[in-house]
Amino acid sequence: MKTARILLAAAALTAAAAPALAGDWKFLPVTEKGYAPAFVASVTGGVMDPQHVKSGDAWGLELAMNCGLLQTPTGVIRTKLSVTKFDKGGLDLTTVELNPRWTTPIAKDLTLGVGPGIGWVKADGGSRNVDMFAWQVGADLDYRIGQLNLGLGARWQDTVNKTVATGQAGADNWLVQAKVGVAF
Repeated sequence: MKTARILLAAAALTAAAAPALAGDWKFLPVTEKGYAPAFVASVTGGVMDPQHVKSGDAWGLELAMNCGLLQTPTGVIRTKLSVTKFDKGGLDLTTVELNPRWTTPIAKDLTLGVGPGIGWVKADGGSRNVDMFAWQVGADLDYRIGQLNLGLGARWQDTVNKTVATGQAGADNWLVQAKVGVAF
């Protein structure tokens, strides 16, 4: 079942990002004249649904910017660095994630971003603390009103299967969240 979800997510991302694969790629655009990082700092809040416990509130911070390492011929790769906190049912999770998103406009001031990511998860199951590597796949919608940025995001995160608590390996989870941010 887990392998099927991974393959389905990879296929969906590949299909969604196909237009970005053709044409001239830019390597190290940060070195080019006119490069602008277009920073957006946001507060996030939503619902996380981890394995082993019931879903609950998740809160965090996100900093998004245009990627300075790589840009596609169409759309923009936005790098999203986020920290999220979840605490419910005896499971305390802190995630730090780096999620590049291939982002393209879908309407005036509205963009859709899709992509993979990597992360670090600190899990506290009450009797044990573990640090785990994670990878994730997700999508974001962002709407800009001047400097105000409103967003919705969803991602699935797969963690390595370290023992979090007796009989509980890993902390795979879904996260759906809203974002309110400021562009600067």
